[in-house]
Amino acid sequence: MPNTQVRSEGVNRPKRSLRARICRWGLSLLAVLVLGILVFLLVPSPIKPAKWSAPTAPSFEEAGPWKQNNKLSSAQLVTDAPQFPEFITFDKEGQLYTGDSDGKIYKVPFDAEGNPQKAQLFADTKGTPNGLIFDAKGDLIVTDVKRGLLSINPSGSIEVLADQVDGKPIYLANELDIAKDGSIYFSDTSNYGSVTFKEIAENKPHGRLLKYDPKTKQTTVLLEGLYFANGVALSADEDFVLVAESYHYQLTRYWLKGPKKGTSDIFVDNLAGFPDNITRDDQGHFWVGIFTTRISFVDQMHSNPWLASTMAKLPESLLSGASAPAKHGLAMELSPHGELIGSWHDPEGKLYGVTTAVSHNGYLYIGTAPGGSKGVHRVLLTK
Repeated sequence: MPNTQVRSEGVNRPKRSLRARICRWGLSLLAVLVLGILVFLLVPSPIKPAKWSAPTAPSFEEAGPWKQNNKLSSAQLVTDAPQFPEFITFDKEGQLYTGDSDGKIYKVPFDAEGNPQKAQLFADTKGTPNGLIFDAKGDLIVTDVKRGLLSINPSGSIEVLADQVDGKPIYLANELDIAKDGSIYFSDTSNYGSVTFKEIAENKPHGRLLKYDPKTKQTTVLLEGLYFANGVALSADEDFVLVAESYHYQLTRYWLKGPKKGTSDIFVDNLAGFPDNITRDDQGHFWVGIFTTRISFVDQMHSNPWLASTMAKLPESLLSGASAPAKHGLAMELSPHGELIGSWHDPEGKLYGVTTAVSHNGYLYIGTAPGGSKGVHRVLLTK
């Protein structure tokens, strides 16, 4: 019996020893995890967020101009040469021009029946061309995120018109419109210099509306304190210019003429998503691309500065998904007075991440940005 007892204890001891080691490792890992969380919470945030209670987003289910439909779901691919055609414009011959995020600008001709032909490389800014509009001389004026305000002649030669204002850099030239007198109105999105989740979380205004005078070659600041200044469009009478404030779901109006000249007000607010580029059609109506519908987490974060400051500590690579566009294509049409005429949807998500909606020759042309679907699309303008 004594020998049997010894053998039994010898068998059980390794099992207890293994369980003890597993327990010790588990406790050690738990301690490291708890310590890591404590350190993460105690590390200062890179931002000091401003609290904001965003208005309740419009419903896509209720009757009205925001009601969901399938108007964009039948969109036809025009060209896939540019993967992310941020903005779309046309020359006097009706040829389409658009830039891509890799710096290349493409030209797309059409045949006599209006069918798109193979895209041709027009120029390469070696930056990121966003806004593109032809001036009266036939030069393509470009707002390039990395290089500033550019002019490209018909042969593709590039000139930098402006990359500074008041002795400071133009941080992120985004979109533009050109007045009849040649004045160029364009947005400087943010002094962050790039699109970053930290700016969404911070919820402070870093954007500007700028004006370039081609006669004096001087750039001036018209408006500061904008929440991610984005799309820009002049009214038909050029008595005001609009600029999109993407991060506050609104369009701001800056008066150029009349008794309100030099002042600004809200043209339309509480949009159903993040407004991007603005274009004006022949009727004087404004078309706005909505890059993504509202993100409930972002609205919750705005109302909770602690949550926003904590999220901003995470690496940017881990945060990209939090602000990725919803797979729901959306564009809107506004009257010259800011009334919502209607919205165009693709709830199936084949076309999404919409940056631009351009009315041209009976079609609505759609552009997108990285994170969205790829290529230039168009859909017939049927009401």
